This record gives sequence, C-alpha cells and structure tokens, in this order.
Amino acid sequence: MKKNHSALFYCCVAVLAGLMTISPVSVLHAQKRVSDKDVEALMKNLKEDSKSFRENLDAALKKSAIRRTSQEKDVKGLVASFEKQTDSMFSDFRKTKRGDVAVETTIGSAQEIERLIYNLQLDPKTLSEWQKIRTELERVSSAFGINAPYSHM
Repeated sequence: MKKNHSALFYCCVAVLAGLMTISPVSVLHAQKRVSDKDVEALMKNLKEDSKSFRENLDAALKKSAIRRTSQEKDVKGLVASFEKQTDSMFSDFRKTKRGDVAVETTIGSAQEIERLIYNLQLDPKTLSEWQKIRTELERVSSAFGINAPYSHM
C-alpha cells in the first residue's frame, strides 16, 4: 500500500512540475501578441509616415545624381506605389482585421526601396525617415508572424 501512495505522490509531483513549465510559456506568448487596435495604430502611423517620406524623397531626388532621368521616375513610382499599398493595407485591415497578404506585398516593395535608397546615397534626413518606416513595417509584419528581412545590397 505504501508503494502505491509514493508512486502516486511522485506521479502528481511530475504532473505539477510539467504544468508549471508550460504555463509561463503561454503567458509570455499572450503578452507578445499585439492587439488589433495596436496593429491598426501601427498601420496608420506607417501610412502617414510613408506619405511624408515620399514628399521628402522627392525633394532629395531633385538634388541627386539621378534627377531628370528615367531612374528618378522609377524610384518615384515605386515609392508612390508603396504609399498606396500602406494605405490599402490599413483600409483593408480596418474592415477585415486581416492583412497578411497585404503586409507581404508591402514588404516586397519596401525591400526594393531599401536597395535603391542605399545605392543612391541620399541625405541623412531621408535615410532616417526610411529607418522609421522600416521599423514600423517590421513591427506590423511581426504582428502577423511574417519575417521582414532587409538588405542594403
């Protein structure tokens, strides 16, 4: 009879120890999750900052080596498209609370912009604004579990 009690005791201790190790993980996961309201605010900031960035980039391109070339037109078109994508992503998320596809599309454009901006060696203000957008996009993408790798190549 004593053996049954001690075996039952050790079994209960093992189960409790297992439950204690699982519980903090789920609590941590719940704390890392971003609410829909926060994602919406991040997307709104991204949308507004992309508009400001486009305006400042246009001014920076006027002083760049590619001014009045087809490359300037291409860069402006890409950034205008990115701005529209952030606006669409924000609007769609407000309606459906979904956005993983739109986020992936926006990341693709951001990666192209990233490559161009660093190749053009634009002014520090423009680069700083881009860093802010990049950070915001990384936060939005992580809310959807999407990795947003960037490269200056």
